[in-house]
Amino acid sequence: MAADSAGSALVQLRDTISDLPTIPETLSRILSLLEDPNSGARDLAEVIQGDAPLASKILRLANSPLYQKNRDIKTVQECVAVLGYRTVRQVALCVSVISSLGDECDRRKGTLDYRDLWRHCVATGALARELAKQVSHPEPEAVFTGGLLHDLGKFVMTLSQPQIYAEVIIARAQNGRHLLEVETEVLGYDHAQAGAFLAESWNFPPSLISCIGEHHSEAPVDDGVALVSLADYLANMLDPSASDLGFDAMKADVPQLYSAAGLVRDDVEAQFEELRSSIRAASPLMSLD
Repeated sequence: MAADSAGSALVQLRDTISDLPTIPETLSRILSLLEDPNSGARDLAEVIQGDAPLASKILRLANSPLYQKNRDIKTVQECVAVLGYRTVRQVALCVSVISSLGDECDRRKGTLDYRDLWRHCVATGALARELAKQVSHPEPEAVFTGGLLHDLGKFVMTLSQPQIYAEVIIARAQNGRHLLEVETEVLGYDHAQAGAFLAESWNFPPSLISCIGEHHSEAPVDDGVALVSLADYLANMLDPSASDLGFDAMKADVPQLYSAAGLVRDDVEAQFEELRSSIRAASPLMSLD
């Protein structure tokens, strides 16, 4: 019955999603490249160059400590050559998504502090990337992307029903219940489901949809999702948000998070300062301007 109720609520969300931003043209072109086995670095550079704000942000990130390249990267073509096609493609996807949603949040003047939410997402992405390296994940940049977009559903909810979602956050803080429970009780679905719904409608890759839709799963079966889930928890511990974004550390099953990610808690906690440094290194991505 609960599944039927959530399904019905998501149908309602589908009916309101037409009032959400349509997929940005640049993002649509980037996703098309994902599906084209014949696409390459030159194609990606052309797409990014056609979007001046996106190109500027990617160049700024490419020259940040996050990638620690001992050279000054001045062009998009050079950026792709130095960082790699897959890395730049993942970053371009994220920046395009969040820039679009951020602009819409500004226009609608929602009550959720979406800039603080994005800061948290960047921290989660940076930590997920570092954790992925520690377990020798084959695609740490894909895990980085999953971390950056894991809370996409909160953007969806604050855009589709801003006042109601603000009340949900307040109610969660007052009654001490898990945010997912309050979201489902009030709206009929939670932010993980809402984010996955938008990701599917925008034709995101399946692995990314999983990170968005399953990052609160009690037992994630995908190692990328498990790393993002642990990174989400750690981001709230190491770089707490200035505003209430609905996270409650007391609701997290911390041993299970470490176990699912394949990491030893004591080993990770011994590296907290290094992990904080990885968040600082990603700071150029935190600005939506």
